Amino acid sequence: MTIEQACENFLVHCRVAKKLATNTLAAYAIDLQEFRRFAGSSTPIAAVDRYRLRGYLAHLVDARALKATSVKRRIACLKVMFRWLELDEVIEVNPFHRLGAQIRLPRRLPRALSGEEAGKLRASVLARAGLQRPVRHTAALLTESADFRAVATVVTVEILLCTGMRVGELATVSLGDLALVDGTITVNGKGSRQRQVFVGDDEVALIGAYLSLRAGRRPCDDRLLITESGVAASTDHLRRLVREAAEAAELSRRVTPHMLRHTAATQFLENGLDIRFVQRLLGHQSITTTEGYTHVNNASLKTAILRARARESETAGG
Repeated sequence: MTIEQACENFLVHCRVAKKLATNTLAAYAIDLQEFRRFAGSSTPIAAVDRYRLRGYLAHLVDARALKATSVKRRIACLKVMFRWLELDEVIEVNPFHRLGAQIRLPRRLPRALSGEEAGKLRASVLARAGLQRPVRHTAALLTESADFRAVATVVTVEILLCTGMRVGELATVSLGDLALVDGTITVNGKGSRQRQVFVGDDEVALIGAYLSLRAGRRPCDDRLLITESGVAASTDHLRRLVREAAEAAELSRRVTPHMLRHTAATQFLENGLDIRFVQRLLGHQSITTTEGYTHVNNASLKTAILRARARESETAGG
């Protein structure tokens, strides 16, 4: 079997047997194409040994000058493929066995909005849609003449901020995934793993008002979020809504949906929610990923310290 055949068979296995998400399959295809170019598509897969893998690693770092995150992703993809080839008895020995190549990534804190930024963003999208807080009192006042794009933007921002959902997950939420009576949304996450997230009374009222406007668009899809023309909103469309909302709110930095996910996770933890619950809400397979959010941002740290000092002063004064 050649490298070309092995890669194609592996991608079929990932799509059919593992049922990986479309975005994951696309990333795997890109990563494997890089390896095919380096090692040669017609090279026998059994000829790939640890020395060739080390050469590939050096190629990624030196010749391609890729960032550590990109190198790690490409190597991780190969590891998964060769583990599958070994289990499927296509190769006798996994060349990654005792390879000893570790890629150290710089530790970066998740980028989240501050409380002030999140507040400005929420206030701005509500105002543009003609809504006020509490939303449940004003959502029912929306009429068919309401700005559909503005209301869809509010729904997008509020769901991302209150659930920590990934933008790709939000784009696939269908009407059948909603249980507004219970305030729950079923999410189809990575690896076809389902979970439930929860929304409050304001969000339930907002989604209900949006659904009324949505029906007037004669949608041709059962996805929750649609465009003005009635087709399912893509992840790119939702990213665009978030970016435009941040610009309208005059936030100083570019905001992405993933930053809203980070913001939700940080707020969950800072408000005392158990990390195991946060792991479940975010759909993290490993709690190590969730632990990346356990940092305390500088603003919260400063506030806590000032409060502690104030209590000390009151005690000393009393």
